[in-house]
Amino acid sequence: MAPLFRGNRPLTLRHHLVQAAGVTVIGSLVAMVLLPSGFDIADMDVSGDRPAASSLQSPADAHLAALMKRYRCSTEGFGHSQIPGSAIIRRAQGRVAVVSFDRGWEVFRDDGPESLVAVCLRPPH
Repeated sequence: MAPLFRGNRPLTLRHHLVQAAGVTVIGSLVAMVLLPSGFDIADMDVSGDRPAASSLQSPADAHLAALMKRYRCSTEGFGHSQIPGSAIIRRAQGRVAVVSFDRGWEVFRDDGPESLVAVCLRPPH
């Protein structure tokens, strides 16, 4: 803890604000180093063009959210208690598709242009 007096002068409000700003900047830099991908770990933007700090969903995000809800999906899996019946994959063009779990597992194991987005409890139609 810093002393309240430096010599005979008390520390000013300006000094405390500068010190707090310095601590905030250092903390932010540490967070950026520890989280290199930022705070948006589960980015579902398919277009690659991200609007600056927009809270509105793009149509692609809304479509993916609707698919995940309809097929009861999880991006983290269901553990050993439930067996997935389907999967959502992202194709090379950026579109998402509901496929069988076996196809989703193939995509997960392959290093190709497609990627596994989520596993789902309901089977594909």
